[in-house]
Amino acid sequence: MEFSINPHDGIGSIKLGMHRAEVREILDGSFDSSRGSLDYYFNGSLQVEFENDLVNFIGLALDESYVVTYFGVNVFDIEASELFALIAANEPLEHTFDRGEYVFPEQIITLYDADEQYDYLGNHRRSIWGQIGLGSKAYLKAVSSV
Repeated sequence: MEFSINPHDGIGSIKLGMHRAEVREILDGSFDSSRGSLDYYFNGSLQVEFENDLVNFIGLALDESYVVTYFGVNVFDIEASELFALIAANEPLEHTFDRGEYVFPEQIITLYDADEQYDYLGNHRRSIWGQIGLGSKAYLKAVSSV
């Protein structure tokens, strides 16, 4: 299964603004658990956050069940700084690499915790992002006020 990141739209077949019941139907068989406004799939590697039962944020970590791509690049098989530069190239303003966590406000793409421990595909030699996410405008507003 491939999840392609499409800013302002969704990741794969999971769309921002989609109803919770639709997401559960699409990912049927991969559902793990739910905690309040969050649903977890694929052993917790995929999390979907809802606001009023509509998708507000989609976060993914590496899992063998799927591949996550951004402009055709596997986001979990590329050095963190290279992925950062690729995403930044699609933003109107200049961005400075931060390995902790980062939000690209134009695309509302989030990156979290660049570290060698997440380089499962390259034998832990490269710094890879632990999670990549996509949020809605409401999500951006909420995290910007924190």
